[in-house]
Amino acid sequence: MKIIRYNSDCEEVKLLRSLLGMTENTLFDTETNDKVVAFQKAHGLDSDGIIGYRTWEALLFQGERPIRGITEDDFRKAALLLDCEPEALKAVQMVETGGKGGFLANDKPAILFEGHIFWKQLKTLGINPSSVVKGNEDIVYEKWTKVHYKGGVKEYDRLERARKINRDAADTSASWGMFQIMGFNHKACGEKTVSGFVEAMCRSEIDQLLLSARFINGNKVMLDALQKKNWATFAKAYNGPAYAQNQYDVKLANAYKKCLS
Repeated sequence: MKIIRYNSDCEEVKLLRSLLGMTENTLFDTETNDKVVAFQKAHGLDSDGIIGYRTWEALLFQGERPIRGITEDDFRKAALLLDCEPEALKAVQMVETGGKGGFLANDKPAILFEGHIFWKQLKTLGINPSSVVKGNEDIVYEKWTKVHYKGGVKEYDRLERARKINRDAADTSASWGMFQIMGFNHKACGEKTVSGFVEAMCRSEIDQLLLSARFINGNKVMLDALQKKNWATFAKAYNGPAYAQNQYDVKLANAYKKCLS
C-alpha cells in the first residue's frame, strides 16, 4: 500500500481515517496525525506518524485472531497490503497446502521438515552434521530427498528429534504454516529470532497469513511477480531455481484460474 504521512491528500487517507474511527476525509491533518501516533504507540510500532507497511497491517488486522478461521476478507486485506489480487495470494496458499488451513488436527502448524537444510544449518552453527548422522539418517542428510517425508502430524516426530540436537537449527529447517515459509526466512517475515517466528506461526492462521505477506513484500522481485502474475518469476523467487522440476509455476497458474472461477 501507498506510504502516507502528515499533509498527504489522497484516497488512502479516507481509508486510514475510517480505520481509526474518524469521519472520511482525504487530508492527513493534525488530528489524523495525533490519532496515528497514539495508535502506533498502543501497538508497539514506531510512533513517527508515517503510515508504512507495518502500520497499515496493524490497522487492517485489528481485533481478535482465533487460532483457526481465515476469511475472504482476510485475504482481501492482505492483498491490499501487497497491491495484488486476492486470488493471486490464494493461489500460492492453494499450491503450498492444497488450500487447507494452516493447522493440523493436533492444533500445531502444518510443517515439512527438510533434513538437507538441517545439515546446512548445523554447519552454520559450527556443528559437524556428520557427527550426528548415526541413528538420524532420516533427519540429517546432505542432499535433498523426499524419501524421508512422513507428512502431517508425523513430521513433528522428525522435528522433535532434530530439536534435541539443536532447536534453532531444527526450527529453521522446517517450512511452516499455510504458505510453508522456511524457518530460516524468519527475519524476512519481521521476526528477529526463529523462536519468535515459530511462536507467531503457532498463534493463528491470520498470523501465518501476515508473516507470509511480509515475506513476499520484502522481496521486490517476488512482490512484482505476484502483482503481475508472472508465475515463473514468482516460483523461482519463492521456491528456488529448481521450481520447474515440480512445475511449480504451472501449478500456480492453474490454481489462480481455479480461484477466479
